[in-house]
Amino acid sequence: MTTPDDYRRGACPSAGNPMASGDGLLSRIRLVDGRLTPAALRQVAGLAEQYGNGLIEITGRGNLQLRGLSENAEAMLTSSLVASGLATETPAAEAARNIQCSAAADLDPDALIDPAPEARTLDERIINDERLWTLPAKFRFVLNGGGLTHLAQADGDIRADAVSTPDGIRYRIGLGGTASTAAILGNCTSSRVVDVLVDLALMFLKERQRVITPARRMQQLINVAGKAPFAGGCELARPGGMSLDAPPTLDPGPTPAGTVLGIALGCLSTSAARQIAERLEMSNETVRITPQRRLILSHTTASTASLPQSPELIQTPEDPRLSAIACPGTPGCASGTTATRQDAMRWAEQVPELFDGNTPVHISGCPKGCAHPGKAPVVLVARNGRYDIVLSDRALPDHEHHRIAQDLLPGEVPEALRALVSTAKQQSPDDEPLTQALERLAQASRNSL
Repeated sequence: MTTPDDYRRGACPSAGNPMASGDGLLSRIRLVDGRLTPAALRQVAGLAEQYGNGLIEITGRGNLQLRGLSENAEAMLTSSLVASGLATETPAAEAARNIQCSAAADLDPDALIDPAPEARTLDERIINDERLWTLPAKFRFVLNGGGLTHLAQADGDIRADAVSTPDGIRYRIGLGGTASTAAILGNCTSSRVVDVLVDLALMFLKERQRVITPARRMQQLINVAGKAPFAGGCELARPGGMSLDAPPTLDPGPTPAGTVLGIALGCLSTSAARQIAERLEMSNETVRITPQRRLILSHTTASTASLPQSPELIQTPEDPRLSAIACPGTPGCASGTTATRQDAMRWAEQVPELFDGNTPVHISGCPKGCAHPGKAPVVLVARNGRYDIVLSDRALPDHEHHRIAQDLLPGEVPEALRALVSTAKQQSPDDEPLTQALERLAQASRNSL
């Protein structure tokens, strides 16, 4: 469906390219390999206190955000980030550094390959090639090494997914979508993958001009022209090989790759950041930051010292706050009409049967759905200070009949959510996960039309 202009999400902010919000300017720190040294983490904490609102936000792409900046503060923040190597000097180049990488693949025995070296090389190519600075703001490269921090479900414009073949580990190159929905071109070796990704990006920049309205994302171009314009541009082996199955949810606690910490609503305090940096320094390690708003500490770090203790750090998989995904809402965002984060924390406590730690619940202050652009089992979307409930869809639903309740006051929401869970469970087998039960309920609503 076509998204109304009023409901479009803003351009991606970055150092030197801030975005105005309800509490000032918003800037983003891009982590192309998903990793941060303790020194860098300490610096980000200091910058958040000095220039922002004192919080470090983790985005749904595994980057960091600082908000509440004045114009002067944003300029000084950008200068500090550039000086420390956390951003590049040219704003257009910084905006194009849109890369996602499997953050803990080097620690993970179940990963096929660590794509971080390729991600860093690609980053250098982007910084040094002015042609790539003209890529649209949301154009994204995905390098998926598999394992615990796999990116099979991450939406990308050009993606490289590790696969196991008779000839060894290869990258499967795809255009648009997730690992399962992308248009597949073929396989290549790790030594060639950066050249292939750059060539395909340059082809996109050329081909996007052939349509009446230049495409902003690869999928738009594929929908018009298919993959034919790209198929002959790179010498790729025929697609094939097996990727590893996607692992279960990234639950807090010990894992083969390290110890996972959840971050309630993705908001990390500067005091917690410094605690984590201190423990990283003891073992000379880096922290891994994932799109699920999780931190991963290596086994060495976790065993060297006790885990940090802070209210927003989640260490058990049963914590109901793990289910909640919420944007800042009012007053942090000019588009928000409710205090979404406060509502989310209150509802997580009041409705544990829904907020079970495994079922994502998206609480959005407006129909833009910035905190979680994709579908969620349950979405609470605010309009004019009240909430609608959307089932198995987006904040601005693809199917309007998925909007199953409207105009609820915040105090009326818990009862409606309890009734929803009760209905879903009554209509599903006893051993069916709640997410599947909710999808079954959504499917029933579609079939009833």
